[in-house]
Amino acid sequence: MLVFKMSRLASQNKLTAVQEIGFATELAELVVKEGIAERVVQELFDDDHPQLRRIAVNAIRRTGRFDVPGLQSALLRRLSDAEPWLRHDAVWVMQEAAMDGGLVRAGLRRLAGTVQLPQDAVRAKSNPGDALLQAQVRARQALDALLKKDAQAALAALRATLATFAALNQEPYGSGTVGQMNLARRELQRRMARRALSSSTRLTFRRVEGPDGKAAFAQTASTTRSGQTSDDAAGDPS
Repeated sequence: MLVFKMSRLASQNKLTAVQEIGFATELAELVVKEGIAERVVQELFDDDHPQLRRIAVNAIRRTGRFDVPGLQSALLRRLSDAEPWLRHDAVWVMQEAAMDGGLVRAGLRRLAGTVQLPQDAVRAKSNPGDALLQAQVRARQALDALLKKDAQAALAALRATLATFAALNQEPYGSGTVGQMNLARRELQRRMARRALSSSTRLTFRRVEGPDGKAAFAQTASTTRSGQTSDDAAGDPS
C-alpha cells in the first residue's frame, strides 16, 4: 500500500521534498518490521522514477541494514544516476556503511571529477541548491577519507616494523643471511680503517738550536701505534 501510494504521487509529480523524507521514514520502519530490505534494493533502487529511487536509498540508509545482498552493486549504479541528488545520497550510504574497494574508489573518483578540497567545499556550502556540486564534494570527501585510512595503515605498519627491529637489538637480518654478512663485512672494514688511521706516520716539526746558535726546525716522523708515540728526529745535532 505504501509503495502504491508513493508510485501514484510520483507519477503525478506531486511529491515534495518533505513528502520524500516522510515516505523514506515510513519505508525504513516497514523494512525493519517486515524484513524486506533486499526486496527494496532489488525493486526500488532501479525504479523508473527518480523520486522513488531516492526514497528507497534513504530508507535503507535510515535502517542501517548495510549487509543486504546486492546493496553495493546497486549503489555503484546510483553513482552514475541521471539525478545528481541520488548520486549524493548513494555516496552518503557508502560513507555510513564504510564501504571500500577498487570499484567503490573508482566510482567515487569518477563522480568527484576535478573537485578539490577545501575550496570547493566552501563553494558548495554557499550553493546548497547545486545538487551536482554537493554530490561531487561528498564523493571527494569520501575518497579522501579512504586514502587517509590507507596512509594511516601504512604508517602503523612502518612503526611496527621499526619496533620489531629495535626488539632484535637493531639487527634487521637473520643470522647467516646475506644482509647479516654484509653488515659484518662493513663493520670489519670500519675497524680496519680506524686501525690504519691510528698507526699512520705523521710529519711534524720541532724547534732546535743550530750549530751557529741560531734557531732551526728539524723534521720529526711521529708514528702512533696502540696509543704509543715514537719520535725520530732528523737533523738534530744532539
